[in-house]
Amino acid sequence: MGMTEQGLAGLANPVWAALHGGQRQLAQPLGAMRRYPPDVAPFAAVPEEGMPVPAGDLALLREDVFFVGAIPAVPPGWEVRELGGVTQMVYTGGAIAAPPREGVTLLDPLDPAMQELTDVAFPGYFRARTGTMGRYFGIFDQGRLVALSGERMDMGEAREVSAVCTRPGYMGRGYAALLVRHVMHAMQEDGITPMLHVGSGNARAIGIYEALGFIRVRQLRHARLVLPPP
Repeated sequence: MGMTEQGLAGLANPVWAALHGGQRQLAQPLGAMRRYPPDVAPFAAVPEEGMPVPAGDLALLREDVFFVGAIPAVPPGWEVRELGGVTQMVYTGGAIAAPPREGVTLLDPLDPAMQELTDVAFPGYFRARTGTMGRYFGIFDQGRLVALSGERMDMGEAREVSAVCTRPGYMGRGYAALLVRHVMHAMQEDGITPMLHVGSGNARAIGIYEALGFIRVRQLRHARLVLPPP
């Protein structure tokens, strides 16, 4: 299994690729921009780096949005706040053996426990309907969700492993790697290449993903478009 050169090139602007690929039905137009519905994901995209976005298009926004890859140019009064780079990684190994199912649950896509858990690690990114973007798997302890991973952006040839999160006090038990393998196996059964994004400074997570067979493909900018004060 592997991606075509065109597919790999498209990952340089992943939100745009997803909103014109496997998740085109979710794309909301804002002039030349596209974004996910706010209750699905807080991401927006422009077709190319540095594309000027007029104030009239930006005025259609009702909340801050995030960009990954191509970052727009905005008029005075608007702020694009850099959040640090992300490393994009793509799985290049062979078939993932089916991981053990015991203790792993396929989650209800609208389970509010997913948003509660992810708010511990990356607040604001996981929304009420993010779980509808793909399949999410979790591990429970005494009825409480303690670890999570699932699918987010769908670029067609590739899907993004995302929401890799373990509750404090449960780290170091191998939950993250186990759940990521579940997500990867499900993607491979669909003939899809797993990929992911991770903060470039998160050496521990990058090491885990490299051990699972992911390689670093590129560094991407990550920024937040901040709405001006009312």
